Amino acid sequence: WKGKRLPGEREWEAAARANRIGPTNRTLFSWGDDGSAFYQYANLWGNGTFPYVNDAEDGWRGTSPVQTYPPNAYGFYDMIGNVWEWQRGGKHKDRIVRGGSYVDTPDGSYNHAATLGSRATLHGTTTTGNVGFRCAKAPKRRTNTIMSITVHGTLAVEDRFGKRDAVPQRGWEDRFGMDFDDDDDDDDRPKRKVVKPRTRISTEL
Repeated sequence: WKGKRLPGEREWEAAARANRIGPTNRTLFSWGDDGSAFYQYANLWGNGTFPYVNDAEDGWRGTSPVQTYPPNAYGFYDMIGNVWEWQRGGKHKDRIVRGGSYVDTPDGSYNHAATLGSRATLHGTTTTGNVGFRCAKAPKRRTNTIMSITVHGTLAVEDRFGKRDAVPQRGWEDRFGMDFDDDDDDDDRPKRKVVKPRTRISTEL
């Protein structure tokens, strides 16, 4: 988490949907629209009566380790279920979470419907076993430096016989080796301390 941040909602949904964003290929879940097969893909509440009975069809009654279930097409794990994930933004009393958790169901029969569009708000101080976070880090921008050299004319060199040889201006600094002295503007004169006499300016005293 060091050097990273919480993802924004647009970032999170783009990662969760894994290119399933268009009107023709949008699905409820990362694996498709069949919620009955959730136990193969996500950690959600089973067929038992919440909160007393959890049949653990997916193998877990609480949170599951990362990479227990297969990733989506982009390689992200647990975008649905397991724990709600904090998002960047929102207010302190209404912080946004996405993705659902292990106490939710695919169809919303208990708690929330854990789909790719599931969204809720929690107080910023909420600490429960079904709330977590995912880190994001923006890639470094690649900067390409392009050097542009403009030729404004020619540089003429005259020898002792008066013959002038014209040489191109491009690269003339490398040919003749200019030595720039940065200390030319330094003032070596001794500095004199000026002491101003103390005078009374206000007439109120």
